[in-house]
Amino acid sequence: MKQLHWNTDITKTKDSDIDLNLLVVFRTLMSEMNATKAATRLGVSQAAVSAALRRLRTLYGDPLFERTQRGFRPTPRAVFLQPSIEEALRIIAGTLDAANSEADDRARMVVVRIGLSDDFEMAFGARILALAKEAIPHVRIVLRQTNSLVAVQALNDREIDLAITSGGFSDGRLKHLALGSSDYLVVYDSLIRGSVAPLEIEEYVARDHILVSYSGLTGITDDVLAEHGLRRTVRAATTHFSALPFLLRGTDAIATIPAHAAQALRDLGPFAVSACPLNFPRYAFGLSWRFDAIRNVPVMQVRELVTEAFKDVPSKFSQKS
Repeated sequence: MKQLHWNTDITKTKDSDIDLNLLVVFRTLMSEMNATKAATRLGVSQAAVSAALRRLRTLYGDPLFERTQRGFRPTPRAVFLQPSIEEALRIIAGTLDAANSEADDRARMVVVRIGLSDDFEMAFGARILALAKEAIPHVRIVLRQTNSLVAVQALNDREIDLAITSGGFSDGRLKHLALGSSDYLVVYDSLIRGSVAPLEIEEYVARDHILVSYSGLTGITDDVLAEHGLRRTVRAATTHFSALPFLLRGTDAIATIPAHAAQALRDLGPFAVSACPLNFPRYAFGLSWRFDAIRNVPVMQVRELVTEAFKDVPSKFSQKS
C-alpha cells in the first residue's frame, strides 16, 4: 500500500471543495504535535502547514490543536477524528498501490512508544518484543528512556504512548495499572570475589560500591545504611543500569540494584547476586497511559502484552530468588 504524502497534484474532489492533502496534514500533525516538524516531514513550508490547519479548523468547526509550550495538544474532537481519518487515508492509499504487498506492509506499520528506565528494559525488553512479534507483527515497538520524574510530561506531550515506572501518578489525564513490586539484590563479579556465598554486612560495607542514581549523588542504599549508623564507599556513579556490566566486570566492586535488573545481569555472566545484608523496602511499579489511548487499538494491544510480560513479577523478583 502506497504511503500518502503531501502532493499538490492531488487537490480537490470533484464533488466537494475538500483538499485531500488536508487529511495528510492532520495525520502528520497528530504524529509530530509540532508545525515545524510536520512541515519538514511533509517537505513543505511551515506557512503551508499553518494554512492547511486553518482550513481544517474551518472544515471541522473546531480548533483541533491547541498550542502549548512544547508544541501542540489535540482537542477531544481531533482525538475522535483520528481513527476515521487514518482509516480513510489507508483506504485511499490501498487504491493507489494495492498490488504492492511490500509497500502495503510498510504503510500498515504502526509505531507504539514505551517509556521506561533501562533496568526494566534490561529485564523485560526482550520478552515484550518477542510477544509483540508473535501477536502483533505489524506494530513496531520503540523503547524510549524515561523515569518517574519525567514520564507524566512525556505521556501528556505524546512523546510516548505507555510508561513503565515505579510508583503511580496523580495526574487525572492518565490511567495506571499495577504490574508488581520488587526489592533489591547485590550484584558482583563472581570470578573476582571467588565465592557465591551471601554477603555479610561487614563485607558489604567494606567493598567499593557502584552507585546507580538519577542524581549520581546518593541512593536508597545510603538511606538504609544511615538508619543503622553505617556508610559505604562509592567508587563511581552512573545514571544507567546498562553500564554496570562494563563497570563491575573484572573489579571487586558491588552494586545494589532492583532485583529484576540484578537477575538480568546474572543471566549475562560472570555476575552473581546476593541478598542484601540489611532489609530494603520493596517498591511497586506499574504501567500508565493517557485516557484517550483507549481509542488506539495498537496501543491497547501493546498494553496487554506488557501486562503479560510482567504477570509473574510478584513472585519472581525478591531476595529469595
